Amino acid sequence: HKYDKRQAYCVSKACNVLFADHLAVRERERGNKIFSASVDPGPAVTQIVRYELPQRAEQRRGMTPAQLERQAKQLGFRTPDQAGSGVVSLMDNGIGEEMELISGGMYLGIAAPPGELGPLITSPISWRTPAMAAKVWAASADLVHLYASENAILV
Repeated sequence: HKYDKRQAYCVSKACNVLFADHLAVRERERGNKIFSASVDPGPAVTQIVRYELPQRAEQRRGMTPAQLERQAKQLGFRTPDQAGSGVVSLMDNGIGEEMELISGGMYLGIAAPPGELGPLITSPISWRTPAMAAKVWAASADLVHLYASENAILV
């Protein structure tokens, strides 16, 4: 199989979602009040285009924040600050105020204006299963053990 950069990127994002899913379940089962969620910020004018559109990435390197914002508006995208603001909104609002946030939830940023958290995705996704989340968690734990110092506390 030929290495596909776009597919690798998508798989890495799916692994992030599955990791957050398993963390939420694991901590809930342990009685811990740790909140874990996935947030898709929506399309943003970042350097991710360096793989598909290297000339666009080079152009963005020299752009001022105002120029980046103008390009984002033209493309219907967000600036990196706007993309991150959904996550900040999640952290600032906490659980239970304006919306009931779900630990283990996946929120879709593209469906909300910049600066607001998108809606919770409730439709099933074929790859998003507890078994697959546990598999990603286990693989991550194995990798962490390879690089952890001798006195690291790994649970």
